[in-house]
Amino acid sequence: MKNIILFILLGILTAIGLAGCGADRGNRGKDLQGLSQIEVYSSDGHLINTILDEEILSQFNDLNYTDIPSDTDEEMDTLESKIEDLNVICTIISYKTPVAAYNDGSLEKLMELTVYEDSNIIKEQIAPETIKGGYVPKEFLIFYVTVSDEDKNFILSLME
Repeated sequence: MKNIILFILLGILTAIGLAGCGADRGNRGKDLQGLSQIEVYSSDGHLINTILDEEILSQFNDLNYTDIPSDTDEEMDTLESKIEDLNVICTIISYKTPVAAYNDGSLEKLMELTVYEDSNIIKEQIAPETIKGGYVPKEFLIFYVTVSDEDKNFILSLME
């Protein structure tokens, strides 16, 4: 059952991402799927960096941390248990520009990433407000993924 909901959720998120594809996001012409801002918080919750640079946003948007394995339930449980005793290095919150016809200029939270010490496991929590037209329980919006050393180094560079 959890896998079915996961696949429906991924379909919704894909549709949300595709809805913003027509927007021209600057002179690079690269589609950021509405990604507009990243905020980086220290482990104690203090804002340490806000990123608006389109080049960096594009690199962040291109990360492969959203590749979810086919055996999701078992893999998620395994990864979650591995990070239980690890310290948090930082939390990264990404924001997008809403695609609604009426937009008051405020950004919409897209997702939150939690990065851990001594591990390449990242906790990804999709913001419930990105799911339009229905309620999805919070536990179905949390994923644990393993990133490459290169991707983790890039993510950690956002703290500077």
